[in-house]
Amino acid sequence: MGNHYIKFIYCNELQIAASCEDRVGDVMSTYLPSTILFFTQLGTLHLKIGSDEFLIPKNNFGLIRKHHTVQLRKTWSTEEQFAKTYGFVLTNDFIKKVIDHIELPKPISNSNLCFLEVPNTDQLQEIMDSLIQHIDNGENLNTSYVEQQTRKALQALILANKDIGIIFKEFSQNEKANLEELILNNYLYNVPLKVLAEQSGRSLSTFNRDFKVIFNETPHKWILNKRLEHAKHLMEHDQMKPSAVFLQCGFEDLSHFSRTFKKKFEISPSVFYKNCFQEM
Repeated sequence: MGNHYIKFIYCNELQIAASCEDRVGDVMSTYLPSTILFFTQLGTLHLKIGSDEFLIPKNNFGLIRKHHTVQLRKTWSTEEQFAKTYGFVLTNDFIKKVIDHIELPKPISNSNLCFLEVPNTDQLQEIMDSLIQHIDNGENLNTSYVEQQTRKALQALILANKDIGIIFKEFSQNEKANLEELILNNYLYNVPLKVLAEQSGRSLSTFNRDFKVIFNETPHKWILNKRLEHAKHLMEHDQMKPSAVFLQCGFEDLSHFSRTFKKKFEISPSVFYKNCFQEM
């Protein structure tokens, strides 16, 4: 594996993003529907949540609460040559299973805490070294072992500092996301409405009702129109061909994209694309 990659590991109840960068890139902005525990193995991870900025330096952890939009940037020293981070996507159910047998005080409800700096320990570092070595090995990945070691690491962390356990417990509570922020960050992805509803902390019926109050349209109609407008913009201003645009705008196939585009704009995407160049 080279020094510039991102690798996703999908376990039964856990997802991990292993990322390595050796080229300076732009700031990446992403919406987090689940709580994430970041570990920086090399370099420094810079985070911005709203107007607040945080750092996760080498061999340190940081916990980000779900339902937040985060800007991420990585830096590294000349000696390090690249940055390497691991993001552990922790669902409510996964966190609850981790803390299930640990006696913790009742969490503070509705606090404004969105980020927690998590101190490292020798025991935690030993578990992480073993886990990372297994993840980086790549072939014949035992996802059950990865889940088990991640759960073990979190339990060691909480037992070392029960105040951190209280925060984990707070972050695992069911809570409603800012629906407008969630949709504006996810409408280009081909995500079923049922999944979006779950990520927002709502039932599907409540999601549909709240959506119509905010956007004055049904979810299906609003998302479809927004995707088509974005596709039109990409062809007109970024000179992207229809064959490349439809995937970036959440459409499953080119024929469906072409039909819906023509129905809305009364012109096929291929003809619209050609007309854009003729007018230049």
